[in-house]
Amino acid sequence: MRGKVLVAVVLLGSAACASRTALPRGTEAAVTPDEIQALARLAVTLDAAGNGAADTLYAPDAVVVANALARLAAPRLAGVSNGGRVTVTATTVTLEGRFAWVLVEYRWINAEQRLAEAGRATFLFEHRERGWKIVHVHSSQLLPWDR
Repeated sequence: MRGKVLVAVVLLGSAACASRTALPRGTEAAVTPDEIQALARLAVTLDAAGNGAADTLYAPDAVVVANALARLAAPRLAGVSNGGRVTVTATTVTLEGRFAWVLVEYRWINAEQRLAEAGRATFLFEHRERGWKIVHVHSSQLLPWDR
């Protein structure tokens, strides 16, 4: 009898693996640092362009702080103003369970107005029901001696 039960369990387990991956409750689908990095870069780029699609990357209860002031809408990052372009120059991603931290260095340039700023931001992502969402961002402009 034990042999038949074992065979049945193995066959059922094999069938389940072939059709879908079942995760224990409370665990999240695997994500790579590259995927999280891409989300952070997208958030920076869309936000600097004033693209409303950036809003979809943030959780409704997200807290955004730039140069010690709360930001409720674009442009959210310190040193970024309307117009111009932003370039992400460096990122570092740390994943831990359902959270991810991304350190981002960026440069904003508005050639028409001859303006340029450098900044750093820390993004905190959380995996929620509808995927990875930004729940906190803190950004600051670089001080002149740090450039």
